[in-house]
Amino acid sequence: MPNARPAPKILIVDDTMALRQVLRAFLNSEGCNVVGDLASGATVLEAVDQLKPDIVCLDYHLPGTNGIELLKSIHESHGAKVSVVMITGDADPEVEAHAAEAGAAGFIRKPFSQDKIIKEIRQIANMQTLLRIQTSKRPIPAAETTLRAVIADDSVVMRMLLASILTSMGVKVVAEATDGKRAVAQAAKHMPELACLDIEMPVMNGLDALDKIRHQCPDTKVLVITARADRELVSQVASRGAHGYIIKPFNPERIVSVINGILPASSRGRREVGAKG
Repeated sequence: MPNARPAPKILIVDDTMALRQVLRAFLNSEGCNVVGDLASGATVLEAVDQLKPDIVCLDYHLPGTNGIELLKSIHESHGAKVSVVMITGDADPEVEAHAAEAGAAGFIRKPFSQDKIIKEIRQIANMQTLLRIQTSKRPIPAAETTLRAVIADDSVVMRMLLASILTSMGVKVVAEATDGKRAVAQAAKHMPELACLDIEMPVMNGLDALDKIRHQCPDTKVLVITARADRELVSQVASRGAHGYIIKPFNPERIVSVINGILPASSRGRREVGAKG
């Protein structure tokens, strides 16, 4: 983790001791502060209140506890202050969709590599930092807001971060979606000027959602925001009609710059998106 930022505080919840030990070793090696580990979900809510972790690594299958319901409780009580990474060995694709709906910030399937878990934790910690900065900014008054957007990402922290950035720019977020299918439905409902799409989402991926949005909402500009940077994907996104491509992690100013470049000047009202004064 970058030295300029405080080490994120992590709480590990998994009923397998060996996995808890592996996670602790992985995270400690990266400079994280593992504040505790639990073998069941019975005392998780109390531990979160007492230990105040930034991130909880939460197993889906816990003795006597529904992992999704526990995730919902953490999210409802703490919001963006405590991000939850759901970890599971369950192959059911619906689990990921349910986790996203319940407020997960990340989702990892077992078995996983050290690189995978570290990348996920780094990205979430970075988003939390950016979100704290963004929420301190004064949004443009609603009367000056002329642009609308739909955001689709399976991470609640990323959706909150993007919504905060767009709001500070004077763009009204009219809907959010946790998967590509819902993104298409919300875009068709609102016909927004802008749609922000992640690529890797449950139910329907971002590429398929991009195709459908471009077909159903031809005037909507689509901005793809993803952690994937391979050339083949960039080529596919461009060929399918996306208007912009941003790689996570990103600088919020990059979002502003790209949106200013893809939205027509005629739709910006009296001021350019993100302009000061």
